Amino acid sequence: MRLKTFLYFADFVFYPLASAALVAVALLLKQPPRWDEAAVGFACGLLLWSLAEYVIHRFALHGPAYLAALHDMHHADPRALVGSPLWLSLSSICLGSLLPVWLLVGFGSACTVTAGLMLGYIYFGALHHVIHHYRLKRGSYLWRLKRRHTRHHYGKTPCNFGVVTSIWDRVFGTYCPE
Repeated sequence: MRLKTFLYFADFVFYPLASAALVAVALLLKQPPRWDEAAVGFACGLLLWSLAEYVIHRFALHGPAYLAALHDMHHADPRALVGSPLWLSLSSICLGSLLPVWLLVGFGSACTVTAGLMLGYIYFGALHHVIHHYRLKRGSYLWRLKRRHTRHHYGKTPCNFGVVTSIWDRVFGTYCPE
């Protein structure tokens, strides 16, 4: 959905702070995770985000009519400030990561996994913003991401649902070279 400028950029402040707060909470527990457990949890969160990005984009934003219509606003005007409001992304992250991981393996691990997922989410948001709003140096990493993502927006077949990585597109057969 189209967001006001302040609300669009609020994620870029909120999520890094929330991620740091989750790590701090995990470290302040009576039995905090060891540094290696925290690092593995954080890495799992990043990996989980990359898969969630692909699944959400492919099956939700290009799936049910209501969600697809909202996402079509982005395809119609890629430079518009279109995104998820903070209340929706935060509740989705809490219900989709923090709560289930907490129930499965404990609160400390849930904090580190969710912190990684949040930073993955904000990295995605930053990359997606940059590739739609900035002129990029030809041949650079960001330029190659933009080329791949442009194929998603303007290609003849639905492909390249991942912005941060093409791994899941390659795994699930939806990758199209630039």
